[in-house]
This record gives sequence, structure tokens and C-alpha cells, in this order.
Amino acid sequence: MAEKHVVVLGAGFAGLNAVRELSREPSVRVTLVDRNNYHLFQPLLYQVASAGLEAPQIAFPIRAFLRRHKNARFLLGSAEGIDPKARVLMVEGRPVPYDYLIVGLGTKTNDFGLPGVAQYGYAMKTLDDAMRIRDRLISAGEEASRTTDPHRRRALLTMVIVGGGPTGVELAGALGEVRRHVIPRDFPGVDLREVRVILIETGSRLLDAFAPSSARYAQRFLERLGVEVWLGERVVEIRPDGVRLESGKFIPTFTAIWTAGVTGQGIPGLQVVRGNRVATTPELYVPEHPEIYVAGDMNFLEYKDGRPHPQVAPTAMQQGRLAAQNILRELRGEEKRAFRYFDKGNMATLGRNAAVAEIKGLRLNGFPAWAAWLGVHLYYLVGFRNRLMVLGNWAYSYFTYDYAVRVMHHRHEFPVAGERVSA
Repeated sequence: MAEKHVVVLGAGFAGLNAVRELSREPSVRVTLVDRNNYHLFQPLLYQVASAGLEAPQIAFPIRAFLRRHKNARFLLGSAEGIDPKARVLMVEGRPVPYDYLIVGLGTKTNDFGLPGVAQYGYAMKTLDDAMRIRDRLISAGEEASRTTDPHRRRALLTMVIVGGGPTGVELAGALGEVRRHVIPRDFPGVDLREVRVILIETGSRLLDAFAPSSARYAQRFLERLGVEVWLGERVVEIRPDGVRLESGKFIPTFTAIWTAGVTGQGIPGLQVVRGNRVATTPELYVPEHPEIYVAGDMNFLEYKDGRPHPQVAPTAMQQGRLAAQNILRELRGEEKRAFRYFDKGNMATLGRNAAVAEIKGLRLNGFPAWAAWLGVHLYYLVGFRNRLMVLGNWAYSYFTYDYAVRVMHHRHEFPVAGERVSA
């Protein structure tokens, strides 16, 4: 087999799993390209945002990952476009030729064009996003503890989360725990009744991908934790001093966190369809360019009722592996295989000893679901050291009722009356 060069774009779940498969074939040379030098375990981003974990604990250096894969190399840089005819990927002005290309780029926040979301809302897709949210929350607490204006203090102590999917629900639960256990000890002068965590969902229930019974359990638990769940409300604008709803309500707040939707990142040179994703054959390659494969969140392959596969980690991992395997099959002259999604179920944690999990028709909630959630996330977290540190932080928080990483890196300034200034 003549040596072939496979470029893998994106060091997410799809990219790392593709590299693992390709590295088993010595005659294949692999180049992994990413704009960051680490793999990010996004399912735990909300814990960095809520001061439960340190940022490096959910990130793993790509070069350390590649040490075991001798035929793989890493190129740091942002991809600018693809020239399919020339079989070249442009990375910050540098042409990177390929025989095969696997595009494993993830998603970005979808603000749906609503005014103020991009400017004043806080997304949660990157480590920088999570750390900005954490700094925002800590800065708001410090400012609230010293202001004498009761209206300003209530706005500072109000946290609004837009989007009732797993990310929004998990973040709401984490902030609910902070409200109950951390704020009374850190800020004894703050009236806990003024501290509000508001979760806004446009639909009629939370966790639309889960069974109604799981959604009801999640809502009841969050409400017992002190989280205000607002269903059937649509955000129409985010301002520096609050959130405006379609119903006419206005919520004074300086912290609005947007988890209401994502869209594919896209890349020049590949035609996109709905959701800014790329349509592929069942074998995961682009019909017009069979040497280009798309795996993970950017792949648009119909799954059920005309909808594409869910943009979750298991999909990306399975597609990343199959894309690599199909390339190797083609090189060996074997028939490619179509993608068959193995649905491992859904999980969402809510707080101490509480989660919801649906696995192969089995529905769990409470402690069993919470224990399963912990085990699954530790298992898929990359790096033994990371697992050990995350487990240590979880144990500390569980036994002390404390979130240990309350260190403010950058102090945020908040607008005063009459101003509309982004922090």
C-alpha cells in the first residue's frame, strides 16, 4: 500500500477517534489540525463556568495524545478553506495537501439573529467562554456585596440561563447548588432571597430529547433547589442591563447565559445545508468529493423523520471511527460501510445525588442516574491525570458542600444607570 496522507481537521471527539483508527495503519501518514493545542471535553464546560473544576482539568494536550501514534503529527492553526480540486487545506495561509480529508469541526453558538445575544449574552462553547462566565459571576457577587442600590444588587445577583436542553439544565443545577451552599458562606451579608437563578425555555418542557417523565423530574428537582423554571417564554432581546421576553416581561440582570442553540461551524469550500452542516453519503463522504469525509456535529445525514443525527459526543466518536475505517477499507480495496448510529442514550445531571438517564429503554433518576453520569464522564475524559483531578474535585465538593475554584482571573465592570456598555 503506497503511503497516503490523511488530514484530520478538528481535535474534538470525531478527530481523536479518527486518528486512533488511522494510526493502526503504518502506511498512512496523519496530520491533525486544530486552532487550539488541546482537546476539550465539552460536556464538563459548565462545571468550569460554575467554579466546580479548573479549566486544565477538562483539556488534554494534543501532542501528548499523539505520543502513542507514531505516524501522526500535529499542526496548530485555524483552517481558512478547502480547495477540493487541488486537494489542499489552507491553514493560516499555509497549503496542506491531502489524499484524504476528515472534517471534524464542531459547532458554534447560534444566536438566531436576535438583537444583543452576540454582544451581551454569554455563550458556553470554549474554555474562554466558561472562564468568562465564572469571572462574571464572581465579579457580580463582589459588586453586589458592596453596592447600596437595592435594584442594582438584585440585577447583579440574578443569573439568567436561556435554553432548557442538557447544557442549560446542568448549568442551572450547578448554579442552584452554588446559591444554596456557597453564597451564604462567601457572602454572609447577602439576602439569599435576592439571589435568583432563572432558566428560560421556549418549549412546554425541559429536556426535549428525554421522556416527559424525566423532564418532569428534572424540573421538580431544580425548583426544589431554588431555580426558577420559566416555560413557554421566548427571549427577543438581550440588553446590557437585562433580558426582554416576547411576553413583554423584562428581567433585570447583568449575566445572561445563552445555551439555546448551536449551528455547524462551516468552512469555505464545502457546501452546507440546513444548520450549516454538510450533507454526506451514508459512508460519510461528500458525494462530489469522495476523498472528503465529514464526521461529528457538521455532518448532515438523515437519521429519523428527516432529521440529522444528534450533535452529541457519541455521534462524533462513532462517525470519526467509521470515516477513518472507510478510508482504510478503500485503500485495501474493500467495500465501505454505511453509518449505523448506536444510540447510547441520554444523560443529564441536576445536582447532588440527582440526574436523569435513559439507556436502551431503561429510565433512571436520582442517585443511580447520578452515579452512572459520574462513571460515564470519567471514563470518556481523556488523560489519567485529568480523571484523577476531576474525581478529586468532585469528592471535595461532595463532602464539603463547596466549589473550590472561585478564583477571579479578570474582574468585570458592570454598567451603571443609563449606560449600555458590554463588560
